[in-house]
Order: sequence, then structure tokens, then C-alpha cells
Amino acid sequence: FNQNNQENLSFVFKICEKIKISKKVIIKTINNFQGLNYRQQIIYNSKKLLIINDSKSTSFSSTINLINSYNNIFWILGGLPKKNDKFNFKKNKHSKIQAYIFGKSTNFFIKKLKNKIEFQVFQSLKEALKKTLIDIKNSNISKKKTILFSPSSASFDEYKNFEQRGAYFNFLVKSMKYKL
Repeated sequence: FNQNNQENLSFVFKICEKIKISKKVIIKTINNFQGLNYRQQIIYNSKKLLIINDSKSTSFSSTINLINSYNNIFWILGGLPKKNDKFNFKKNKHSKIQAYIFGKSTNFFIKKLKNKIEFQVFQSLKEALKKTLIDIKNSNISKKKTILFSPSSASFDEYKNFEQRGAYFNFLVKSMKYKL
């Protein structure tokens, strides 16, 4: 559970307490809850690597909580940015992030990330993921690494919707699994 999930659960418990729903019912419901596909979806998890598909992320604000919840992040982002999307990002706090920008609106992301974190630019999601895996293998970070696919933008430049984009990312990860 990350901080955002904990805050959401705390809110749920408070609301349910007010309307007199028993904790037993709440816990049973939570245990049966199926989250949205491609919203903080863990698609691979080992001692050395965690891969999260957050294709549902369509703005910086929807990504920042995830960034704040993990360390050693290899962040893949790109797509059609939202106008006036604010990127509240403190350079020192996030020094262990490497970004991999893909798609047709790379200039927008370059302007937002420049002088804040290291980044590389790619034509496609596939190229970005390939380079991410290479960088992870060559990394001197001994602790667990996280690949965070959280595009922080709409998907319509290359995909029908965020679901198609998320499914494609999962397909790419599975097709490259032998390299993990």
C-alpha cells in the first residue's frame, strides 16, 4: 500500500463509521475490491524489480503520489499533455529518478523536467521500455528498482484510450520478460 491508498482507506473507514457500517462488512468489501485496470497496477514484482502500470495517469498530479511512494524510479512518460498541468517537483527530493519520455509531445515534457531530473527521449513506448531495462541492468543501485509507467498525459496521440495504452505496455513487458 502506498500513502495515497492509506489515505483513501482511512477516508472510507470514517465515512462508513458515520453511516454505521460494520468494520467486518468494510473489510470483506475491501478484500473483494477489484481496482481499475492500469491504475497503479503491479504487473511484475521481485526482490530486485517492481513494475507498475499506471496508464490511467493523465496528469502530473495523478503521478506525483506514486513518485513520492517509491525509490529508485525509472519513470516512463509521454502522450498528449493537459494544458496548464502543474508539475510540482522538487529536484533534491527526487534525485533517484530517471525519466524516459516518449511520443509526439516530448518538448512539453522536456521543458517540465529540465534541470530537475535526468531524462532521455524516445520515439516510441517500446524504445523507452527497452532502454529502461538496459539501464536497470547496468545500474549500480543495489536496492530494489521501480519501473513506473505513469504517462502523466492523455493517450490519444497514439492510442484509442488509456486502456489500449496500458494493455500495450503490459504486452511489451511480457514480451521482454526474458530480459528481467
